[in-house]
Amino acid sequence: MSAPLPQMARLLDELGLARATPASLMARWAAAADDPEALGGRAFAVLGAGPRGPVAADLVADGPHLLIEGPAGSGRTELLRAVVASLAAAERPDRLSIVLMDGRDSVSAGAGHGEGLRVCTDVPHVTTHLAANDPVRMREFAQSLSAELKRRAELLGRSDFAEWHTGRELSGRMVAQRGAAGNGDLDSPPSSTMRLRPGAARRHTEPAPPLPRLVVVVDDLDALVSPPLGSPGRPSAGSVMRALEAVAREGERLGVHLVAAAVSGGRTAESEPARRASLRVVLDAVTAGPDEPAPGRGRLTWADGRTTAFQGGRVTGRIPRTATLRPTVVPLDWQRMGDPPARRPVRELGNGPTDLALLASALERAAREVAATEVPSLL
Repeated sequence: MSAPLPQMARLLDELGLARATPASLMARWAAAADDPEALGGRAFAVLGAGPRGPVAADLVADGPHLLIEGPAGSGRTELLRAVVASLAAAERPDRLSIVLMDGRDSVSAGAGHGEGLRVCTDVPHVTTHLAANDPVRMREFAQSLSAELKRRAELLGRSDFAEWHTGRELSGRMVAQRGAAGNGDLDSPPSSTMRLRPGAARRHTEPAPPLPRLVVVVDDLDALVSPPLGSPGRPSAGSVMRALEAVAREGERLGVHLVAAAVSGGRTAESEPARRASLRVVLDAVTAGPDEPAPGRGRLTWADGRTTAFQGGRVTGRIPRTATLRPTVVPLDWQRMGDPPARRPVRELGNGPTDLALLASALERAAREVAATEVPSLL
């Protein structure tokens, strides 16, 4: 049964994490590890509230890539933040790593609208953040991303990402069974001490290189496709775009996904990432008014043409805290010296932590609890 879309939505409610705790996140990660359809790692992003419940984009089953389009002020950046948060809630950080790139030059370190994707860097899955105002780092990022694609291609050989992980899992089971038998890797010396054969010792001390899923999240892709004159990142934008085009072409086989946001229309529509995006979101222009929905109202379209409307889940809204009663000096007329003091009104202030900050803290503690291996940065 469908229901009208809400005027606004909270992402943690759509995730079923109204109170994000390490225990609830670890339970989700354990379920992902037991899912035979998620070999190598889940890449499942809840976008917001739909007419029949949460609306999600599965980059593995329905992807591999997602493009978000909309006019200025439609909530593109906030929706990207929601994607990062929900990807992290669905999978542990050593099975899914995230790379962030802000395509515009105006992203700053201070609070406010210009934070871009920087606010997501406390999420333990995020290994790299880059803003398009440093040509040297942009070139290094393009080279590192290209090298990562090459490394994955060499490691996988002729297999794709899922096949490679399937082979590893079957191999691990066979090794475990031989070890349980107790006669494959053990010498039988005269003494009572058991010694591992050299080959078995290498298998225990030299594990295979890790290969988690990788999601590259890019805000303002159009600023990289058509960088404005005078932009500091203009000389390096071409090399970054070539690396992103390689992700769009080869990422599905290599376990690398691209999630990008851009203004509707323009040259971005002709780019390789836009043409190869099998999942597309189009956000509506925001209309002012008390009865109008908040930014983030849009439609998700799958490759087969199915379309679902949704209201994007907000993740950077601040939790209200009750203002405390503090001593205040006020003028007092001497004729009213005997009157009881008037109570100050208690009001709700939006000065608490954001949902994203609370989730990032819980994710960090959950990652420590499961002893997740740290994935190296691309820079």
